[in-house]
Amino acid sequence: MRPLALTMTAFGPFAGTERVDFGRLGEHTLFLIHGPTGSGKTTILDALCFALFGRTSGAERDGRQMRSDYVEPSVATEVTFDFALGAEVYRVRRVPEQEVLKKRGSGTTRMTPAATLWRRTGLTDKAAEGTVVASDWRRVTEALEGLLGFKYEQFRQVVVLPQG
Repeated sequence: MRPLALTMTAFGPFAGTERVDFGRLGEHTLFLIHGPTGSGKTTILDALCFALFGRTSGAERDGRQMRSDYVEPSVATEVTFDFALGAEVYRVRRVPEQEVLKKRGSGTTRMTPAATLWRRTGLTDKAAEGTVVASDWRRVTEALEGLLGFKYEQFRQVVVLPQG
């Protein structure tokens, strides 16, 4: 799997929308996420794991707990991850369960978790979603496990190297 782009909105410490453009790496197949303590390295790994498996990298927090404490109630938390597997390109978007402002009236309402996986191979428009592969939390996870060839626990052991 080659990451292409990661977009986090109201996720972890990020109140706004943050985009990590892995495309800037070119054809480099190995990269390091580094920076000072508190700069968001673990949040990037949490967002990758959350997008792929609906769980964070350390399994210490779930998606509901990843909603930014600094965001306005009108902004929904979501993570979108574009990646390539061989010649195929995919996009996955996950939205955790969360409280958001009602569209009508006052107060908040509980937004149910949502997930969608698209095949985007051959698309030139970066905004285009592509063809839906799966669109249910569990089905998206199962489809991604099939595409990647491993489950969350294996991903954490092989791809996300634990600290300590």
